[in-house]
Amino acid sequence: MNLKSIEQIFNDSYDFEKLKRNTEHLLEKLIQNSDNNSLKDAEGELPKGLKYSDLKIKYNCTNIFVNNNDREYPYFRISLHLVHPKTGIRLFYYDVDYNIDGEFSDEYFSRD
Repeated sequence: MNLKSIEQIFNDSYDFEKLKRNTEHLLEKLIQNSDNNSLKDAEGELPKGLKYSDLKIKYNCTNIFVNNNDREYPYFRISLHLVHPKTGIRLFYYDVDYNIDGEFSDEYFSRD
């Protein structure tokens, strides 16, 4: 077994494209409600003249965590970036952890 076959098995098992779209939708909803959630606290870190809704959502990667001392079961994380609309430079990241069953577990939003 090689990593490419593991990737294919993972994608098929978790309906990856659908899960990725759902994760992007979670970030879109977070942005839409940014006046009423934790994103409000980081608004001052946005470049002058930009709002969260101006930034582009870009898929970065998926991390699979196995053999982790801190967790009993493997899990995976989908990582998205919010990038500047003109420069494409990453300004924030949004990571979502999913448990071994592919269910939402936790989320992280931060500036680099």
